[in-house]
Amino acid sequence: MALSLQTLKNLTDAELTKLFDKEKKLWTEMAKQAFAYTKGFVEPSGENVREDDVLPLLLPQLLVCEPLRDYLSEKRLRQKYWYTWFGELIIDRLWSDLIGGKGN
Repeated sequence: MALSLQTLKNLTDAELTKLFDKEKKLWTEMAKQAFAYTKGFVEPSGENVREDDVLPLLLPQLLVCEPLRDYLSEKRLRQKYWYTWFGELIIDRLWSDLIGGKGN
């Protein structure tokens, strides 16, 4: 599922958009890895890879990512959906770079 406006507002209210900006290099590397792996089994050209194809491969990385885990713990955001929403944010913000082949 793509990032909705409501989810974006929730992420902004929780200041997770600021965390994205602060650690953008880390999220970019994770997204590139997830995209590359997805591209490998969906279609080598990457032409038909969709945002929702990449998210399931990004989530395991986010679930063990210390900066994100620490942030969510500090803010008492314990629900698992925060990881999914943050993954949607990452993909939404980096999608044009991922499909454009920059660094891939």
